[in-house]
Amino acid sequence: MHEALEEKIGYTFKNKDLLLQALTHISYAKEKGTSHYEILEFLGDALLNFIIVDLLVSSFPDRREGTLAPLKAYLISEEFFCELAQEINLADHILISRGRKNPSIIGDVFEALWAAVYIDSGRDANLVREIFQRLFGEKIIKAVKERRVKKDYKTILQEITQKLWKERPTYRVISVEGPDHAKTFTVEGSIKGFTAIGRGRSKKEAEQEAAKKLVEILENQDKC
Repeated sequence: MHEALEEKIGYTFKNKDLLLQALTHISYAKEKGTSHYEILEFLGDALLNFIIVDLLVSSFPDRREGTLAPLKAYLISEEFFCELAQEINLADHILISRGRKNPSIIGDVFEALWAAVYIDSGRDANLVREIFQRLFGEKIIKAVKERRVKKDYKTILQEITQKLWKERPTYRVISVEGPDHAKTFTVEGSIKGFTAIGRGRSKKEAEQEAAKKLVEILENQDKC
């Protein structure tokens, strides 16, 4: 069923059910009574973070952490993962019953796919890293050289609060509303009595909005 995707990534699954799970949205899973990608996405998030940081450190050993951190924030972003997903036509293979295949879902499935490869390969992290870097390594290096940086307001805010108070802001999910295929997350960010509310299609997106508002609040305080 998904042979074209296996051919694109250059890996053939021994356990086809694992690949199917990685591609299955919760709406489709509930309708068909099957497993969905959520737990694989959780693992894939950490796995890709490691693979991309490893590539950055090995490719740019002389660069400081402060220089690489904002670049990494872009390289592990939903935006960039969606761009990489287009290279393998991933959206064509996602199984979903309701709603559209929005960037948040495509990014989640991209992470889940690599977790599925990791598990299916007997948890061979080196193999996953080799496949991933063969497919996307040049694109990642190019993005770094072009200094494609995501406006990571959580990082910006943390730098401000560490400088002011040697403390980090905290984030708390206030509510999750809407159907599974179109959830809206509401998150409260706070630091030293300052608070802001952010909303988004994912927890990460809502946290970014809350952080952005807190950055604006603190910058305005500076001007007073």
